[in-house]
Amino acid sequence: MKPADIQRFFPTERALCELFVREFNEQPGWTCYPETGGFDVLVAHETGRQIGVEAKLRLNAKVAQQILPSHGEELHGKHGPDHRLVIVASITEANAGIARMLEMFGIPVWSPRLTHHRKPGARFEYELVPRFDVEQQLQQDDRCATVDRFGYHWHNALFDWNPPARVPLPDLPPLVAAGVPCPVQLTPWKQAALRVLARLRVQGSITAKEIAAEGCSPSNWTQRWLKSGVQRGQWVETDLIPKFDQQHPEHYAAALASARAVLDLEAAKAEAST
Repeated sequence: MKPADIQRFFPTERALCELFVREFNEQPGWTCYPETGGFDVLVAHETGRQIGVEAKLRLNAKVAQQILPSHGEELHGKHGPDHRLVIVASITEANAGIARMLEMFGIPVWSPRLTHHRKPGARFEYELVPRFDVEQQLQQDDRCATVDRFGYHWHNALFDWNPPARVPLPDLPPLVAAGVPCPVQLTPWKQAALRVLARLRVQGSITAKEIAAEGCSPSNWTQRWLKSGVQRGQWVETDLIPKFDQQHPEHYAAALASARAVLDLEAAKAEAST
């Protein structure tokens, strides 16, 4: 199969990531988080295991700079995934050496292959479709601990980078496209900002202490985005607040529901004590 045969299926890195995410999400226990933790895709298992993924249409040396951890990260307790992975549209004769180099560094390079798939609604007509065969790749990893009677390991394992701490995950996978220029990322700070915004709107006002309790520094909010309320120490909403809720509506809705539940619980406790 020539590289051009499969590259036509992937005009952009986004298309490559969409196929990867779709296949990985079909695997039991695995969930993909687009544009999370500084990766194009962060894949997480229900046991906590994580895979950081960088996507490239054409494999080049630049991807090594993107996927490898910075020197000394482990000494400073920086978050990271258990495994690191590169996905590309195809591995060619020109970049096969780079793929082998990355694999020697503990970073596998996956590329899809073309398989025959029955056309929808047809009994005997087939078409070529690209697949990463994620299920088989994971089976290879599961079997890597098996040693045959000659004492060899015949299966490839995902190298364990053993980070000091795993990447913090958002409550829900971001509904954003992976592999796009200038992506809208749901960072831990933005998750905290969504909680602050939800609490502010549910209560009608907020204090600096309550902002800090949600994981945000009060200074940005009180000095730039909020104005003083009627009572001393209270802050209320203005039009200057960035549109965090519009950037991540599903996560804002979850934060809003949580803030309402907390307010209802506090109201019930107060009523019970009277």
